[in-house]
Amino acid sequence: MSISYKLAENICFAINSMPGKGIKGIMIKGAEVLADKDELPRSLKQRDLCTKSQTFHGYTIHKLRAAWSKNASKKAVLFLPGGGGMARATALHYDTARRIALRTGADIFIVNYPLAPAHNVRFALDWLENLYKAVLKKYDPQNLTLMGDSAGANLILSLTQRIEKKPGKLIVISPACGLENGKNRNIRLAMEPHDPILSVKMNDVIAKYWCAGVELDSPDISPEHVDYAGFPPMLLFYGTHELFYPHVLNYVDMLRASGVHFQEESQPMCHDWALCSFFPEGRRAIKKMACYILK
Repeated sequence: MSISYKLAENICFAINSMPGKGIKGIMIKGAEVLADKDELPRSLKQRDLCTKSQTFHGYTIHKLRAAWSKNASKKAVLFLPGGGGMARATALHYDTARRIALRTGADIFIVNYPLAPAHNVRFALDWLENLYKAVLKKYDPQNLTLMGDSAGANLILSLTQRIEKKPGKLIVISPACGLENGKNRNIRLAMEPHDPILSVKMNDVIAKYWCAGVELDSPDISPEHVDYAGFPPMLLFYGTHELFYPHVLNYVDMLRASGVHFQEESQPMCHDWALCSFFPEGRRAIKKMACYILK
């Protein structure tokens, strides 16, 4: 764990201990109040990038490509940002996409998929299936990488089970495992004091809206219940300080038993640390993602 990360985590814990809602309260509020803004940030409109935004069945998709990659790329990444199915991409997502685009020359698509409370996870997956079929008209599936963090990680796993022509690779960042109630909820409650940003209450908000009408043990929600037959190779990142950590350990054991070829990297850090380029661990993780895409 880097000194910079340890300092940031300690500040988060200190803020959380003060009167008021702290960092976790801000995260819960962000989940409860939909911020459905899908404009491309001005920071990405730079000379080192070629950007293009388009609409697919009512939702915006941003395409990024390095300016040095002047010819059409054969490789593409569909990046599904997390946010509990209730929030759009953050600065971390856009920064990660930019860094990967510049390193790989691949076409990076930041996908603004349907969100709750207007729609649930199953509606989003139906929409994503149609998007994936449209993307296959331009890219060979073996040259496609599906990438997602948190709720976006769950989506790419559920989507890959659904589709017949699987992508070449998956990049799975901090999947939201163990969302079921009962014992699983108690395990998350016991882990909550170690997580600087996530809370079980936030999970409950997500379950209420994003998972509305869908059983929590459905493969459309839970990575633990996905059928991994025929799955492509996977690069998996997770933190030992995140709420889902005990369940992710069980998930890793399940992946091994299923025979899926995967690489894993864990750090004593928070949820989505692999997107945090302001820490050295995050910069190394993003570089690893880029190398993985180019293989």
